[in-house]
Amino acid sequence: MQTKNLIKIIKAEATVLVSMIESLPDDGDIQPFAIEMLQSKIRDLNNIAVHLSSAGADATSDDNAAAIAAQEAARKAAEEEEARLFAEAEAAKRAEELEAARKAAEEAQRIAAQKAAEEAAHKAAAEEEARRIAAEEARKAEENARRIAAEEAARKAKEEEARRIAEAEAARKAAEELARKAAEAEAARKAAEEEAKKAKSLADMFADNTADVEQTYNAEDEQQPATSAPTEPAKTESKPSTLADRFQQNTPSVNDVLAGLEKKANLASRFNSRPITNLRKAIKINDRIRFVNELFDRDSIQYEQTIDLIESSANINEALDKLFSSRNWNQEDETTVDFLELVYQRFKS
Repeated sequence: MQTKNLIKIIKAEATVLVSMIESLPDDGDIQPFAIEMLQSKIRDLNNIAVHLSSAGADATSDDNAAAIAAQEAARKAAEEEEARLFAEAEAAKRAEELEAARKAAEEAQRIAAQKAAEEAAHKAAAEEEARRIAAEEARKAEENARRIAAEEAARKAKEEEARRIAEAEAARKAAEELARKAAEAEAARKAAEEEAKKAKSLADMFADNTADVEQTYNAEDEQQPATSAPTEPAKTESKPSTLADRFQQNTPSVNDVLAGLEKKANLASRFNSRPITNLRKAIKINDRIRFVNELFDRDSIQYEQTIDLIESSANINEALDKLFSSRNWNQEDETTVDFLELVYQRFKS
């Protein structure tokens, strides 16, 4: 009876154990208390099997065979259950290891993400610093460019000011030079007027001396004794009435008087100067202006035409004929005398 009861108990406990095993979750997530209950139930079955073994010593052979079979079945079930539990424990362990690995991976991922974020922040900070440095360099370059441009503008302004000062100085010097030339021209004009006065005085002296010489010759002729030769009526020579006539009448007495005047003073130097080969080139600019204004009514074209007329003449007589046929000048005027002197020198041999 005891063996039968033990067998019933084993079956009941085995049923409970099977039920517990079937209630385990399929995902392998077994709670620790469930594992402890399974281990306790397996120990209970093992104890019952031990009692069954000791109680069946005096049973019949059939009962022993049944007990042995039941014990073997219980042992196998216990081994299978233990193997399953071990596998589940291994699976749980692996699950824990996987969970730990997952957590480690998550931690590594978190650390990697943190490092990546730190590196990104560091890179962003470096880029921001680089942008700041570039902006600062650009600002400095712009300031330097503005400074250089300002210096260049100031330099150009100074150069322009220096140029204006130089131009003003050049203009001042040019004005001074013009004033000097004007003063020289005025001095030359005054000198020309003085020379004209001297020439007029020389011409007057020349005329007076010529008259004296002619009177002297006439007196000597009157003092000479009369001869048997028939006398001819005395030829009367008219006194040169104009400066042109004086130039054309080149008698020895005139030359003697002129030579005597040249020995006394140099007033007649212009009469004895070298001949002029080109009348236009020989007339100085101041004299040209004076001749145009005073002799040609400020008409430079008439002046040029008259010069061409004189230059086309063959001698002094032709030149004076052409000149006085178209001009009615005051031959006692200083400007007229100066112009006629130059015409005389043009044809002087």
